Amino acid sequence: MSDPAAKMMESYKREHEFMDKVRECGGFDIEHLKERKPACFWTAAIAKDKTAPEDIVLYARLGIHKYNMMKGTNLQLHGIEKYNVYRKVVYAIRYITAVAKDPSAGGSLVTFQTSFYEEGFEVKRLSCLIARPKPGPHDDQADSKDDQADTPLTESEPIDKSSLPEWPGEKAFDDKKHYYVVKKSEIRKNDWIRLYLELAFYTANMTLPNLDLSKLVIIKVAVYTSDESFAVPNERLNARKAIFYIKYKYCPHKNKARGCCKRTRDRIAIIRRNLDKISGDITLTFEGLCEWRRAVL
Repeated sequence: MSDPAAKMMESYKREHEFMDKVRECGGFDIEHLKERKPACFWTAAIAKDKTAPEDIVLYARLGIHKYNMMKGTNLQLHGIEKYNVYRKVVYAIRYITAVAKDPSAGGSLVTFQTSFYEEGFEVKRLSCLIARPKPGPHDDQADSKDDQADTPLTESEPIDKSSLPEWPGEKAFDDKKHYYVVKKSEIRKNDWIRLYLELAFYTANMTLPNLDLSKLVIIKVAVYTSDESFAVPNERLNARKAIFYIKYKYCPHKNKARGCCKRTRDRIAIIRRNLDKISGDITLTFEGLCEWRRAVL
């Protein structure tokens, strides 16, 4: 075996052994690992006076959203403590330790852990595998998937890897058996709808200079489900399998004083959500990074 090939194999072996140890300790608290980290793995702690990267904040919010969906709670993101990232060419894994606030408990704070597996280029699939308050030292952490948080589970529904649909057109929304046009009051109440848009927009446009997600203005939201059995139309918002069509504007020169947006074209975001009934994982699928968007925004 040639020397470069031998070095490559040795590097791969060290990386594999390191990731085995990361998995063994759950992926979140790895400060005790003394081994040299591979180049594709990095960690960061966020000081109280510093701001975490935008994607880390968005992912932490999504993890809390998943927990709220599953548990019927209303936790809110308070801050980011630290994160670990393992990035390969075709996929990436993130372990995020955040602080969540519980309004129902007088605003008390709880350490919150969430992990993500993401894959894809033109179409991004983002799966939240873990979303939970940090277990105590005597809590049972042997739950099946928590020890394997860096790969999609075998005990789960098949992942929908089909292409995203096109915008169906306004007339399609007249089909009340499958579509529900979300009221503006419901958009404000369910802030996770805006979170879905921010995730999709950030992923497709992260290379834009001075990207500001607060300049996104939602115009219209419609949700599609193939299930016709919903007795109350807005229950489609909570469907396990749904497609969200969001019409919006991006107003980087929005007038803060007047609250108005300079003339700009309407844009479309299409997000497919799947909440796995076996594993509980939530997967969002949306358009990936597209450099050409820089020219049309």
